[in-house]
Amino acid sequence: MDTWIIQIHNSTNEITFVTITALIAVIFCFWLIPTATDMMVNSAAGLAGQYLGKDKRTIVINSSTNNPELFLMLLSLSLRRLGGIATPLGSNFANIYLMFIVAPIIVISKWLFIGKISYIKDFIEIFNKEKMLFLWHLFMSLSMFAFASTAYWCITGKSEFAPLPEGINTRTLPWIFVGGLICLAGVLVFFFYEKQFKKKRPELFDDINEDDYIASWFQFILGTGLLILLCYVLNTLFIAWTNIYDDLLSQLFGDAVFAGLHYFLGSLISSLPETIVAVKNYERLTSPDLNTAMASASQSNMTNLGIGFLGSVLASLLLVMGISYQL
Repeated sequence: MDTWIIQIHNSTNEITFVTITALIAVIFCFWLIPTATDMMVNSAAGLAGQYLGKDKRTIVINSSTNNPELFLMLLSLSLRRLGGIATPLGSNFANIYLMFIVAPIIVISKWLFIGKISYIKDFIEIFNKEKMLFLWHLFMSLSMFAFASTAYWCITGKSEFAPLPEGINTRTLPWIFVGGLICLAGVLVFFFYEKQFKKKRPELFDDINEDDYIASWFQFILGTGLLILLCYVLNTLFIAWTNIYDDLLSQLFGDAVFAGLHYFLGSLISSLPETIVAVKNYERLTSPDLNTAMASASQSNMTNLGIGFLGSVLASLLLVMGISYQL
């Protein structure tokens, strides 16, 4: 498919091609991925309530939104691109500013636009009431980001905010394996502290709004299948951009353009479902739903570490089998 995209570029002028790819990006960001994820998340939450219990719905909701990161990473590995692991690790950075800054701004702006000033007052009131809840989620989100940053350094040898230099070699097997262990350590730390937190305030996980949740295996499978297809198209678009705009993108991301695109652009797009979940739950103005909204950062960041661990294990196994990778 990337060859087909390159052919479109070669057969049109630059403005037309940029317009087409920008339109694709807009459709992906604001319609296709959010719609497919909504279908999957709502059915997953309903199934969790039916089979696992009410207290498991919050983590199922926020873990389900990480399926785009999982699929992008697996597709990248199938294309022998180690840089795909940057998508879940990069989402830990995107989740922090999207859930704690962007999502509240969207909610407040929406209420201002429709004149519901009282809702803004209620939002500020519940936020002041739940300051410790906010601090807990912020601390855990930042902690998971620290684990992800360390794992990224193990896999690439560089900071995620530094362009990867020309001619950089893929890290050796021990480094990739260590990166995976760091991801696993982050997951274990999260579950340890969350278990204590749930004992103190179980109502935050039991009393969430469930109006949109439908226990449907069909919708879950359909939503998941659509995400696989959408992520495949997005992944091939990354490869096409890498080939077409290599010189320009190298100035921004260094030599490993594919990894850079996945860390910043891929992780941002794949974090949009979490943002949608956060916005919807901020709007409900209850403590349990506020917890679900902020867990779109903390629990999703933990899940991303789990995905990063899986990617590191798979990459390590394939390297042992003699299959080499590019960043």
